[in-house]
Amino acid sequence: MRLFLTAALLLAGAVFIPAAPVFLATNAETGATIFCRPLPGDERVALVFTHSMYGGDVREVYAAGDDGRLRRVEMTTANAAAAEYYAYDGAVSRVGDRYRVEVPPASFDEIVVRVDRIGAQRLVWDGGDFDLLTAAGEGAPVRLTVERRSLVDRIFGVDC
Repeated sequence: MRLFLTAALLLAGAVFIPAAPVFLATNAETGATIFCRPLPGDERVALVFTHSMYGGDVREVYAAGDDGRLRRVEMTTANAAAAEYYAYDGAVSRVGDRYRVEVPPASFDEIVVRVDRIGAQRLVWDGGDFDLLTAAGEGAPVRLTVERRSLVDRIFGVDC
């Protein structure tokens, strides 16, 4: 009885904990969840892909905005020509072995990417990576979004 009461109190308390952001990748045609990862604090997820014309990887880093949108934090590439291709006003700086593209602040409700072998799109975060091509399949449209999920949803594995 004591265990049941403790569990009930914990569950009731979890309802009052504010929802937290999760980063989602879903199949844009079927809605099926491909990837889900909590984004606590200032954690970030990068969409990384191979540039189709210039080669080298492009890394677009996103965080969860306070408004529930994807907030672009940074854009870098391994190839100077690709950096120039993306440069908003020509502002590119060298950072170590990469090129940082100075882009204006932007946030998005969603980003849809069609994954393929050329782009080899993947998601990368501190300590891990996820291959979108393997998970979604050649030519699949993948929708990237941020949603707020309650602790109860996260504990009981609602898509995450």
